[in-house]
Amino acid sequence: MLETYKLPVIRVVMAGILVALFATLFWTQSRYPALNDKAIMEGSIQLEDPLSFESLLSVDPSFPMWKKIIYTTINWVKTNKNGMTFGILMGAAFLTLIRHLPRKSLKGRFANSAAGMAIGAPMGVCVNCAAPIGKGIYTAGARAELTLSAMIASPTLNIVVLTMAFGIMPIEIAVTKLVLSIFVILVVVPVIVRMSPGTELMTPQVNESCEIDVPAAFAKESMFSAAKGFTSDYLRDLWFIVSRTVPLMLVAGFLGAIVGNLIPLETFAGAEASIILFLVVAVIGIFLPVPIGFDVIVAGTLLSAGLSSGLVMVLVFTLGIFSIYSFIIVGSTISWRVARNLSVAIVLIAVLAGFSVEAFHQYQMRQSLELLMNL
Repeated sequence: MLETYKLPVIRVVMAGILVALFATLFWTQSRYPALNDKAIMEGSIQLEDPLSFESLLSVDPSFPMWKKIIYTTINWVKTNKNGMTFGILMGAAFLTLIRHLPRKSLKGRFANSAAGMAIGAPMGVCVNCAAPIGKGIYTAGARAELTLSAMIASPTLNIVVLTMAFGIMPIEIAVTKLVLSIFVILVVVPVIVRMSPGTELMTPQVNESCEIDVPAAFAKESMFSAAKGFTSDYLRDLWFIVSRTVPLMLVAGFLGAIVGNLIPLETFAGAEASIILFLVVAVIGIFLPVPIGFDVIVAGTLLSAGLSSGLVMVLVFTLGIFSIYSFIIVGSTISWRVARNLSVAIVLIAVLAGFSVEAFHQYQMRQSLELLMNL
């Protein structure tokens, strides 16, 4: 006779092993090798597409706009293929794991945001690929603060991307980006969630079709039966994540391709900095669903092309921290008010940061000019 165990323990262990396996394979075979290659190349990287590092289909400037948008959408899907696959698989794994754990959370909104930052920072996925993971975490019963902080921390606090930022950007811009990212994660997120009444936060959708039989969860079950049940749980959760995130992913990529081609970021190079321009660039930056590290690379490229330091600050902060895909996933999973308020907060912070950096650089220029005149 097979040895019997309490069902939740076996399934939790299996889900934990699956999470660790996915993370190990992704980090060692895809994400960190790719990021290290980009870090080595740094300023020599040539962007071949408005939303991608490398193009599967070359986008010629002479193409009609509809063709550019289609090609950019295809290139975006290709660029995000590995990260999005990981995000979907990991999102389902987290959903299976957390649903079998006791519904407990840390005391306080800020503590949950700190926990989310600790979870998200090492994941190393872009803001788009973090969206399915966030959906899985929240649907399984995690707090909104933890979910949002993990989604934001993953693309903004990755150690390789931060190294690239400090290597390419002026020190004041790199430091400001880091400090403001942590500020959004630890302060803005819990405040935004606090501003949304509990009645507006959506109930996890998975409960309707993937409800666990709680009394049976404490019955004894053989290892074989537990493995079979776990497989069924994971496949069910995987389909849940795929069906509710992949179609929206394609929509987000298409919308990003439209904006990226209609308003290329390089058109702002040489433009005179103003509050209105800061606002426009911040909205574009938070809308575009760019891959991880794209924010630093494109901002560094535009800085070299003559973009004002204030606009560079706006771009390097907004690109990658949130996106139209994040907005849709957060709105449909947690709360549309939370998605809207978080977007507005990030845009306003970006505008203030851009204005401050621009004023600082103007002050530096005046001081240097006065020094030269006094020589």
